[in-house]
This record gives sequence, structure tokens and C-alpha cells, in this order.
Amino acid sequence: MWSISRLDCSSRAPLPAGRGEGAGRRARALSFSRSLSLALLLSLALVPSTGHAHDPFEITTDAHIAGAELRLHSTLSLITAGRICMPGRAGKPLRRADYDGARAALEVCGRDFFEVAQAGQALAPRAVRVALTVEDDLDITTSYGRPTRSPLAFDAVYLRRVARHPSAGVVLTVTGERAFLGQQLLRPEEPTLAVSLEPDAARPDAPRAPPPSFTQFLALGVRHILTGYDHLLFLLGLLIACRTLRAVLGVVTCFTVAHSVTLALAGLQIVTLPSRLVEPVIAATIVVVGLESLRGTPSRWRYVLTFAFGLMHGFGFASALREIGLGQNGAPIVLPLFAFNLGVEIGQIAVAAIALPILWRLRGAPRIARYAAPTLSIGISATGLVWLLQRITG
Repeated sequence: MWSISRLDCSSRAPLPAGRGEGAGRRARALSFSRSLSLALLLSLALVPSTGHAHDPFEITTDAHIAGAELRLHSTLSLITAGRICMPGRAGKPLRRADYDGARAALEVCGRDFFEVAQAGQALAPRAVRVALTVEDDLDITTSYGRPTRSPLAFDAVYLRRVARHPSAGVVLTVTGERAFLGQQLLRPEEPTLAVSLEPDAARPDAPRAPPPSFTQFLALGVRHILTGYDHLLFLLGLLIACRTLRAVLGVVTCFTVAHSVTLALAGLQIVTLPSRLVEPVIAATIVVVGLESLRGTPSRWRYVLTFAFGLMHGFGFASALREIGLGQNGAPIVLPLFAFNLGVEIGQIAVAAIALPILWRLRGAPRIARYAAPTLSIGISATGLVWLLQRITG
């Protein structure tokens, strides 16, 4: 029997001869049944409404002033476009086969997604074009007349439609012909950005607006791990079977080193993988780590598995950096990459500092511990399996 602690059964009266083995089997079956029921309830509570637990709203918009126009180029997944642009679908995913029928609605959404104004006067969109990429991403290009007066203001009005999703956001980068004008992560509660046109009107060597600071990248890393439910569940699965501080340090170190390697490789554009591959594999790692924790005694391959799985989670972390346009327009890469990864580690340590005392306290309560670890392990695997199926089917 898997147990989070060793139970002392010496005080129990011995069972009559011939009945002990059968009663033991019934007790084990009853214990597993209870754990399974609790785990299924737990997994239902943990599973969000979407299979993309790792930041489903990856929207980037590049606003560029050139010649006689301002052009906004936005990229987002087709599923996200359906949720934002066609709320009447009641959560039904928008797929490639639906694109032709939805194109008119998507063009309206692309035209009206942003309200753009110069010096308080609205700029009307001149043209909008939508196109579907081979990766099922939606490219939206919207053109306006060239702004000439400051401030140039952007308001992502459609972003308010997904205010209930904490990870919803648009990374807006504004550039002129000569200068970087500004960049900001827009959220439903703060969907606006205003920039000055003066740097672009000045001489070519005029100083650029500063990119996001070290502190902002650090905070982004902390926020990413704390809102990345798949990464948190994977970390919890690792900690369940750790009975000593040495074991905790071992698995956490393997995970940290592995995801730091692939985060750096992806951030520097040396090795990249598409999210349609990364996200299902991350869900699969949660299934495996939950089942491995259910065994009770960690296998000798636990550190190897943790390192291997951590490599894939690093590619998942890198998606957040792609959202904010790391390295675009000549912005630095190494220091922001370090700050973001440091933020991830701070968030990870904070989660472990909260979870470990609770798990270790449970080991001192045999009646609770008997069901706690199997329930958590089964719940983790069940949740990962649901995410896996959702991410595979879209």
C-alpha cells in the first residue's frame, strides 16, 4: 500500500486465521477506491475551462509608422481569435474548417480590436486584411493614415471581453521609421498605451524609448510561474514523493537547470519548438510525474526524468518571452532573459516553501496521510490527462 508515511498497525487486534488476507485485500481496494474518487473530484476542480493552461492568449501586435500610413500587424491563435472575436460560439473552438465562414466576423474584429487616436482625435482604419497561417495562427493587418500629432494612443477595446482570464494580454510594440517608440503588455484592466511621436521626428541618432526594465522582466517571470497552472502542477507532483530536503533539492535543481537551458536556447532563437508540440508534451509530463509519485518510492530514474521533462517546460516558459517581443527592434536579450528566469525561480521557491510544510505535516497524520498522497497523485495525473486530450484535439 502506497502511503505518505509508515503506519503503525501494531495496536490493531489480529484478524482470525483465514480472514486476514481477504480482509486486507478489501481494505486496500476500499482505500484505493476512496483515493480515486477524491482524486477525480480534485482534478475536476483543478482543470480550467481551457486545455491551454499555459497562457492561452498569446497575442502580439506590432504597430509601425512608415511612409503615409500606420500599420498594425497582430498575430494570435485561431482558437483565441474565436474566443475574442466571436463570443457567441459559447466556448466552441474555432478551427481551420470554420475559417471561411468566420472570415467576415474576423475582419470586423481586426478592424475594431484597437481604437487608435492622435492627440485625442480618432484615426479611422483604412483597410484590414486577415490571413490564416499554416500553424493555424491568424494574421491581422490593419492600416490607418499616418499620425502626425502626439500622443499616439492605442486602446485594445476587445481585450475587455476576456477580463475573466488572468493571463489574457496583448504585447503591443510601437516603432517609427527612425525610432523605437514604446512597448507594453496590455491587460483587460489596463488596455491602453500612449506614446510620443517626437523621437521618430528627431534626428536618426535620437535616443530610443527604454525597453522593459530588469524589474519588469523579473516580475513577469514570477507572474508566469504563479499563473502557469501546468508548471505548478508538475512541480507539486515532484514534491509529493520527496521525503527529505536532499530529495527536494535534487529534483528542483534538475528541473531548474533543465528549463533554464531550453529557456535560454529558445530566448536566443537558437532552438525553438512550435507551441502545438510543446503544450501537449508538457501535459504528458504531468501525467507521468503523477503516476510516478503514486508508486510511493521514487524510481532511480526520477532525476533523469525530471531533467528531461524540465527541458520541455523551458520551451513553455519561452513563450512568455516571445509574447513581449524579446530582442525585437534591437532590444537587449541576455539581461532580460536572466531576469525572467530569476523571476521564475523566485516564484518556484515560493510555491515550494508553501507546499512542502503542508505535505510534510500530512506525513505526521497517518489517518489523513493514508489517502492524501494517492489522491493528490491521481488528481495530478487525471488533470494532466484532461489537458493532454484538450491540447491534442485543439
